[in-house]
Amino acid sequence: MNRRHRLTLAAATLFLLPLTGCTATAVDLPPTTAEQLQSEILAISEASAAGDFANAQSLLTAMQANLRTAAASGQVSAERSASIQSAINLVRDDLTVEIDAAAVAAEAAAEAAAKAAAAAAEQNDEDAKDRAEQAKDDAENARKDAENAKENREDRDD
Repeated sequence: MNRRHRLTLAAATLFLLPLTGCTATAVDLPPTTAEQLQSEILAISEASAAGDFANAQSLLTAMQANLRTAAASGQVSAERSASIQSAINLVRDDLTVEIDAAAVAAEAAAEAAAKAAAAAAEQNDEDAKDRAEQAKDDAENARKDAENAKENREDRDD
């Protein structure tokens, strides 16, 4: 299983478990708040599954703000809020790792592309030099052929 799939599963598992408690009290997590948070979790999971880690991180930040608002207004108990926040922290850490890995991969790809471009330019320079030398040789041969033809005509004319 690759890292992206683990991240998606981690996001789904870590968020859905805290949101689906068997012993939820009325203040623990009302259904409308749970639905809102689950909708946000789905968007985060879809973004991370698509490899859009920056968007997933933005959605996670928005979800965290919504969680804090819900907790402040008493829609989420302190215990449930702490549990969900722990899950958010874990997923944020995973997203940060993925974003950093993507940046390193992009940097490596850019470096490889630059090296390939430099090698191609060097090869083009070498090819151009080879073509210039060949053209010079061809011109020299043509000059010699012209001289030989002139000498042959002069020999025939004599």
